[in-house]
Amino acid sequence: MKRHISPEVLVVAAISFVGIGLQSRRLNFFEENLSLQRSRHESLDRDASFLSQRIDLLEKSLEEPRPTRKLQNKDALDKKTMKKDYLMLKKALESIEARMDSMEKLSVDIGQDRSLTESPFQKVGDWWVAQSTMFRFPKGIVIGRNNNYCNYGDAVLSVDYGWEGEAANCPSGNGSVAFGLANYATGDFATVTGGKFNEASGTSSAAMGGRLNNVIGDSAIVVGGELNTATGEYASVVGGDNNEAAGWSSAVTGGGNNKASGPYSAVTGGESNNAAEKYTSVTGGSKNDASGELSCITGGTENTVTEEGKYSSISGGKANLVNKEFTTGGNFESKIEDRLNDLEDNNPFICAEKKCVSVNKRFKFTSDITVKGKIQEQRRGTKKNNSSN
Repeated sequence: MKRHISPEVLVVAAISFVGIGLQSRRLNFFEENLSLQRSRHESLDRDASFLSQRIDLLEKSLEEPRPTRKLQNKDALDKKTMKKDYLMLKKALESIEARMDSMEKLSVDIGQDRSLTESPFQKVGDWWVAQSTMFRFPKGIVIGRNNNYCNYGDAVLSVDYGWEGEAANCPSGNGSVAFGLANYATGDFATVTGGKFNEASGTSSAAMGGRLNNVIGDSAIVVGGELNTATGEYASVVGGDNNEAAGWSSAVTGGGNNKASGPYSAVTGGESNNAAEKYTSVTGGSKNDASGELSCITGGTENTVTEEGKYSSISGGKANLVNKEFTTGGNFESKIEDRLNDLEDNNPFICAEKKCVSVNKRFKFTSDITVKGKIQEQRRGTKKNNSSN
């Protein structure tokens, strides 16, 4: 049975590993720096000693009445040239002494840095355990592989196992988070927590699981499913496939190929439904279209509330049409009449004045026949009359 590790545990582990790495690198850096400073100090000591010797020789030469030695090029060394060399060497010596003083001060400061010997981690078995303290990472944390093609934002978090040996996640928005596989959090403060091939580009947007989902609207969200899109601000899509929430604060819950494009509109399940105007809703069914403000379609198929059908509703059925305000149901009267006409055309009886008569028709009854009511009484009366005659 696999254990699922929560994002909080991953973050703590990441902080621990990064802290250990930073502390180790910092110690190595200061040790190398101290060694380099000592080497430079020794070199400066040698340079200062050499310059001091040259200055002494030049001073002696200036005190002599005439030149007593020759340069390598065999030209006479006059006092003017010697004095110039003397002043230049003396200035160089002063510069070296100032650098030596600065290095000595830096060496003392490095040696007195107590944080080099302190660590917020303690090794317990094979684990490095952090102390109960806070850690701050201004740039961000990457767990797993780093994406060389990603321009990581500031204060980001990426958990990237990689895909075919390459890193694939990219939290490029500032304050963004990217988990899962090949997910992109490009908007500031955006999060993609799981799934694959998802992108959250809106500010403060979120994609949670699923695949090939796209969250464009600010503060919008897509939860699961595939090929879902939330383009409206504060819009949401929960599950399903090929759904789109395009209106302000609109929502699509499940189903496929549904669209909520009106502000505050909603489509709950079904297929190929559309809530096109503000405050409209479609609950289930297929190929329903609610385009009138504050209109509603509950189930059924191919039902339509037009823009003129404000405040109207259709409760199920097929191919119903509402194009007037405050209307319920659809064009039922015409449909009832069509049904009656259909029955009359296929009826073996001719009915008039509450009586139905068949002409040249044969009937087969597979069960008993019971005659009740006035017709039965009329037949009995007819028999009596016939017998009396």
